[in-house]
Parts: sequence; C-alpha cells; structure tokens
Amino acid sequence: MNAALLPKNVQNSGDVQLVSRVPTGFRLADIGILPLLLTLPLLYFPKVLEGDTQIWVLGASAIALLTFRTERFILKSEFWLSLLCVACVAIYAARVDLQTSVNNLTGFADFLRTGYTQVAFITFWIISRREGGQYFGWAVRFTIVVWLLVALYQYVAIRIGLPVEFTGRFVPGRSGVPSLTSEPAAYGSLSVLHMMYLLAERKRQNVPYIAAAACSIVLSGSLLALLLLPFPLMKMPQRLRVIAAIAIPIAVFIDYSLSDAGVAARLGILSNGFGIYELLRDPSLNLRAGHIWFTLVSNFWESMLFLQPVAFMQDYNEFAMRSGLFIRTGSNFILPSLGALVYDYGFLGIALLVAVLMGAARQTSSRKGKIEKLAFIVACLLNPIALSNPFLIMYAQRKT
Repeated sequence: MNAALLPKNVQNSGDVQLVSRVPTGFRLADIGILPLLLTLPLLYFPKVLEGDTQIWVLGASAIALLTFRTERFILKSEFWLSLLCVACVAIYAARVDLQTSVNNLTGFADFLRTGYTQVAFITFWIISRREGGQYFGWAVRFTIVVWLLVALYQYVAIRIGLPVEFTGRFVPGRSGVPSLTSEPAAYGSLSVLHMMYLLAERKRQNVPYIAAAACSIVLSGSLLALLLLPFPLMKMPQRLRVIAAIAIPIAVFIDYSLSDAGVAARLGILSNGFGIYELLRDPSLNLRAGHIWFTLVSNFWESMLFLQPVAFMQDYNEFAMRSGLFIRTGSNFILPSLGALVYDYGFLGIALLVAVLMGAARQTSSRKGKIEKLAFIVACLLNPIALSNPFLIMYAQRKT
C-alpha cells in the first residue's frame, strides 16, 4: 500500500500497519468487546471444561473476533502464528495415537483439550492486539473486585464453620482459598499478574485495586504467588514499595492468627530447615518441583525431539518411582505451563513461546522493560498460568 494514502495516525511497518494512537472513549462499534470483558471474572467457574478457559469465555471472544475492530482482522504475523498453533495440535494428535488402546479414551479427551487451548490462545491474541489497552484495564479491575469478594466470603465462611461450594481445589487446614479460579496457586499468581498489568498503566486511581490484588495473594496462601511478588514490588514507586513491605507481612500474620492456614502455614513446613527434604514434604510443592524437573530437565530432549508418545502420567510416575524423592501424580495435567509446552509440543512449543515473547518485547520500548516483561512471563509459565490465559496475553500485548 502506498504510504501516502495512509491516514496520518497510521504507520506502515512492512509486516503490519501500526496505529500510532489508540482511540479514546467508548465507540458503538466497539460493543463487540463487552461480552468478553464481562465474562473474564468467570474464566474458570462454573467449571465445565478442564483448563484455563471455559466455553462462555471463548464464545464471547468469538463474538469479539468477528465484530470488534475487524478493519484489521488478522495480520501477517498472526497468520503464521495460527499455522504454528495448528502444527502443535497436529503433532500432539499424532503422538496421542501412539498410545495403547487402553488409554485412547483419555488421550482423545486430552487431544480435544489441547485443540481447544490453541484456538483460545490465537483468538485471545488477535483480540488483545486490536484492543490496544483501551478496555482491558477495566476488565482487570472488575475481576480483582469480584474475585476478592468471593475469596473473602470463602475465607469467613470457613472460619465460622459454614459450608462452602468451592470452584477449585481446596485442602482444609493447608491451602488458602481459590476464589473463582481452579486452585489457590492460580488465584494468587493471577493476582500478581493483575498487579503488573495495572502498574504498567501508571494511573493513580489503580492503587486501591493493586492493594486489593495484594490481599488476594494473601488469601490464596500461594507460595508460588509470593515468589512472583518481587516483580510488582520493583515497579512500584518507593513510597508504595515501603507500604507494601510493611502491609503484606502484617496481612500474612493476621491470616495465620485467624485461620492457621494460608501463606503462614505453608511457610511452616520450612520451620526445620530449607533443604530439599523440607521443601518436598509439602505435596503441592513436591508435585510442582517434580513436574518442573521432569519436563524441563530429565525428559527435555525426549520431548523436544518427539521420541515418545504423549502419556504424561505414566512417564512421570515411572520417573517419580526411580527418583525416590517425588510423589506420584494422579492425572495428565502438567502443573508448570512451560513444562506442558515442552512435553506436549516439543520444539514447536518452544517456537510458540518464542513467538509470544517476541510479540511482548515489541510492546515495550526500553531494554530494561523488555527484560522485566519477558522474565515475568517466563516466571508466570512456571506457575499454573497457561500461555492461552487471557490475562497473560493481555499483559504480553500491553504497551509500556
């Protein structure tokens, strides 16, 4: 296209046309994004499908894909990214077919889930690029408030002995609450991701929501979320950093005093030392550490080069038995999302990760900002946050 024919607010980058200024204010033509914004707090609940995205969220995203800012429907880079997603599904299907007939039913269900996940990923990626940070900040704040209110109800109900219908995994006396997510670790880790997104907006009115997300981390009782906290703390102004450094330990102490569970109780497993044995006494930490070591170290090259069929539970349990350190797993669900990319898709999964990281790096101008953003995304993927999670994609595409 002749550059002289382009509007002044459009720049031609060769591969794509980049709008230099995102329109402000709601336009009637943008109404297609509203269903997705309203369903994001219900990303996991009510639970119908295994994984990060329920069917109504993908349905709302399909509406946005077909109606929201369709003048830039799909870019050349997104076309190649879509082909990479198709290749991931194809190689997974070929490896599932190699399983014995006893496991075929389970393998087929896992194949449907991986196909669904790839469709969700590319759909959210395209929509997030079109949105440009104009509406998703509202969705993040809305989700923080809804999740915190639900978590507070769960927390108080447990304390006074009321029955609670949990949406995700909950272990009485050991874990925190999951709110409307799949498990406490996902609730806490996504709350850190929400903090990072709002801090990137650099708006003073976001401070109460950032504080609310910090409360969610404490209620989740997730050690994994605590390990992510240095990232948002580094982005905070000095005054807020000092307040957070004082307030979070106080909140953890109050949580322990009231419930004898959550973050403080989880830290209690390390009271006798910080060695491997003390860490692996906690079943959740044991499984996560084992899954990380198996997928990213012990079985790395076998996965990368497709030297074995997809049968994670069988492969991992054999590894755990040989190790003498790790407990057996009870499903094919791989806890670190980065490990799932490697085990399920081999070098194609790494290529997909690199494509996402390159896309995220392009949204950040400074070298320090790029390193911080990429390191945080990789750290999130060592947690139970899938590459297809809308909040992770929103953060990756957030311009800073």
